[in-house]
Amino acid sequence: MFLLRLAFSPVKIVLLIARVLGYNRLFVFLLGLAVGLLVAPSTGAEMRARLKAEVEARTQGGAPAAPTGPITPEV
Repeated sequence: MFLLRLAFSPVKIVLLIARVLGYNRLFVFLLGLAVGLLVAPSTGAEMRARLKAEVEARTQGGAPAAPTGPITPEV
């Protein structure tokens, strides 16, 4: 019985959060999370390098750096 309760505890937690926040907000959050994971254009390291280059270019007073890679992932 303990294993069954342990297996369903994540379901109870999600339902509790849904009741507290509201089902619409939870749905929109999960939808945004799914879209973000599906269309993420680069890895975290690439994004940090791109942001670092952008910050350095702006602090030196130059124009923003041009994008170095494709905007959409290659298929």
